Amino acid sequence: MSSQRSKEDHVILLSKSIFVANFPENFGSSDLWKVCEGYGKVVDVYIPNRKSKAGKQFAFVRFIRVMDIDRLVGNLCTIWIGCFHLHANVVQFERASKPVKPTGFTHTNVHGNSGSYVTTVRGKIPLTVPNTPSFSVSALVLDDSCAIVHDLSRHVMGRVKDLNFIPNLRFLLTKEGFPKVKLSYLGRLWVMVEMDNVASKQSLLKHVGVNSWFHNLQDAVHDFVSDERVVWVDIEGIPLNVWSRETFVKIGNKWGETMDIEDNFGSSFARKRLCVKTKQPDTILEKFKVIFKGKVFMVRAKELFTWNPIFLEPKESVYTSDDESVQGVKNKSVGLQHSDEESE
Repeated sequence: MSSQRSKEDHVILLSKSIFVANFPENFGSSDLWKVCEGYGKVVDVYIPNRKSKAGKQFAFVRFIRVMDIDRLVGNLCTIWIGCFHLHANVVQFERASKPVKPTGFTHTNVHGNSGSYVTTVRGKIPLTVPNTPSFSVSALVLDDSCAIVHDLSRHVMGRVKDLNFIPNLRFLLTKEGFPKVKLSYLGRLWVMVEMDNVASKQSLLKHVGVNSWFHNLQDAVHDFVSDERVVWVDIEGIPLNVWSRETFVKIGNKWGETMDIEDNFGSSFARKRLCVKTKQPDTILEKFKVIFKGKVFMVRAKELFTWNPIFLEPKESVYTSDDESVQGVKNKSVGLQHSDEESE
């Protein structure tokens, strides 16, 4: 009996258990095993039936031969499962004060057979479970001295159907009979149009041709902020044998939707810039692994600046809403639009 218990103690001392959360509800132990095994030697996975204090599903993943626990946790935190960004923390173990029945701690499979780490977790060794990581955000309270009054009686705001339409809006509106407009970019797919008077504003809101270019067109509001961002992201660390558009589209889709890719194929393999539409509120700055045919490459991603359109003058555009094809607008890549903040 003592020999059996000493084996259990030995394995616990040599292995490390990681608390993970924020993965799909339909994920099972075997699914999580496959995701994590690329970052270390996994010997057990257990997903309890209960949820964390934050109402999230969570799991315990046990690794052996862990040389650097901080690096392991950091690598696990780079994992994305669809739109779920995995959270990871080290589990702190505490021995029970009273003797417990030996379990003969050995791993058999991920489904929790007797004698596995699952048996230990279910009551033999109390666990201090960390909460799902939360990010504290500082708050700044603004008073009336910060307020500014805008007269929006002549303004409309709209969400265009395609990001590439935005640079050509001045030409579009001119051809539809609204030449006197002032355009402002509000972020993501949103623009604001200032008309010369209230009557022209009402005509614009009712115009069928203009509305065909927008998902919705409405009166401008003072407290509008877009829930998405369009940003340029710099990518480094991609090897030559997967230096393809498909690779960079997949990378950009980690944060949302890849809108455009810098067109420098063949001239530089040091880095690639992606234009990404994302709902991620935090600045993109991370490193993650790319695995191709068993070989692991460390990739670095850094957000550079927000995409900012240049509204083209009518003579620079070549189409209207009456055209049957909008291929021309598709060919005007968002990559031609740069921010004033861009710097090499």
